[in-house]
Amino acid sequence: MPTSLRSYTVARRQLLGYLQSQGYKVHPYEVFCPGSGHYWVDVAALKGLDYWAFEYKSRTDSMRRGFDQCCSYSKGFNYVVLVADRYRVTASPYFTRFKAQGFGIWRHDTSGFHTIIEPKRRPAWRDASLVVQRQFKQIIHSLNENSEVPLTRWFSMAETPQMRASLLSG
Repeated sequence: MPTSLRSYTVARRQLLGYLQSQGYKVHPYEVFCPGSGHYWVDVAALKGLDYWAFEYKSRTDSMRRGFDQCCSYSKGFNYVVLVADRYRVTASPYFTRFKAQGFGIWRHDTSGFHTIIEPKRRPAWRDASLVVQRQFKQIIHSLNENSEVPLTRWFSMAETPQMRASLLSG
C-alpha cells in the first residue's frame, strides 16, 4: 500500500502506539533492510536485544507480496510479523507458508491487534543485522540529544523535516 494514503498513515500510527504500549522501542521511520528486492520495513522495533520487523497489509494488498517481503526482512531481523487488515487472513493460500517459515501474523481491526500466529525467533544475517542496528543507534543518539522533549512528543516531532534531516545526517 502506498505510504501516502491516509489509511496507511492511520494504521501505522496505531501500530506504533500499540507496540510502544507493549514495551517495544519503535523506530519512527520505515527501516532499510538489505535483502533481495524488498528493502523498506513498514515498522521496525527493538524489544530486549531482539529486532522486530512488522509489515502492514491492507485488505487490498497482496499476501504473496507480503510473504516475499517477510522473507527479505528475516535476513536482518530476529522476528518478522505480518500485520493484516483482513477479517479472514487465515483463508489466504499463503497462510501455511507464513507458519512454516516462523513468521508471525497479527490481525488488525477496529478493536485492536490480535495475534493469530506467534513469530519464532530466528538468527539474522550478520551483515544485514548490522545495517538495521546502525539505524536504531542513530535514533537513540538523536533521542539522547533531545532528552528535554517528552518521549510521547518526540515521535511525532521526529516526523518533521528538520528532525528527519538530522537523523539522516547522523
